[in-house]
Amino acid sequence: MKTALTAAAARCVMFVVLGLGLAAPGLAQFPTKEVQIIVPYAAGGATDLVFRALAASSQKHLGKAVVVVNKPGGGGAVGVTEAMRAKPDGYTLVTAITPLTILPHQVKTAFTYRDFEPVINVVQDPAMFQVRADAPWQDLKAFLDYARANPGLITVGNSGAGGGVHLIALAFEKAAGVRLNHIPFAGGGPSVTALLGGHVNAVVVSPPEGIAHVKAGKLRIIALFSEQRMSDFPNVPTVREQGVDFGMGQWRGLAAPKGTPPAVIKTLHDAFKKGMEDPTFVKNATDMSVTLSYLGPEEFGKLIAADDQRFAKLVAEIKKQQ
Repeated sequence: MKTALTAAAARCVMFVVLGLGLAAPGLAQFPTKEVQIIVPYAAGGATDLVFRALAASSQKHLGKAVVVVNKPGGGGAVGVTEAMRAKPDGYTLVTAITPLTILPHQVKTAFTYRDFEPVINVVQDPAMFQVRADAPWQDLKAFLDYARANPGLITVGNSGAGGGVHLIALAFEKAAGVRLNHIPFAGGGPSVTALLGGHVNAVVVSPPEGIAHVKAGKLRIIALFSEQRMSDFPNVPTVREQGVDFGMGQWRGLAAPKGTPPAVIKTLHDAFKKGMEDPTFVKNATDMSVTLSYLGPEEFGKLIAADDQRFAKLVAEIKKQQ
């Protein structure tokens, strides 16, 4: 009797082990094909450039190709919505950046940050005002003096209505007591192109957008919306240093559709973290004047949730004044 029970128990253990073995390969073998990163903006902008560089440095650690796909439109809503509706299997990611916590408070969207699983934060960048090198404003004071004397006349490009730099520009406008004319584009890259062509007077962007043109002497930074100066441009003062009590930046990371298995999130996180630490990526980030700022899934999730509350209040205040 005892022998029979022992044999039966052994068979149960064997079935459990086999069951686990049958269930596990999907996770254990991830990935078995390329992983896609959706960038919800046009090519050439800050998010696009950063994550193309990260994809190139991370794919060797992931073991499969990492492909960046641009899905611009709706201030980022088109690409984010597509990512939200993707199968939660780890093969479709989206660049989780500050507008993820802004857009749902500005316009009706199909998503909120709660529809995604945070994977990793990569960048924490300042935003900045850039103008053409031949613009009449040598500093922020001259820019604001002109704006106050000519309400709504200065055109300021951004990467899309409801995006991070658009909200930063609106919040700065409120803090500085001026009225600007905000012009949306499909991404930061197109807004910089418009500035170079003289189609707008200024842009609000984040590195690396426009940085190459600043270094080439075609554009000029007149103010940083950060708490401290950039090491690449030590002579450019912050907005606070120029008399306006204001500061705001943007984070940029990766997220997966809600329901993506924790083991898959860990595999993705580990590969992209190694990609962040890759010397080639670090050099690319330095060359682009990008500030790397690593956060794991839990810490990144807390940052996203906190900013969602902060921007909800800010957007409500701005709407009241419009």
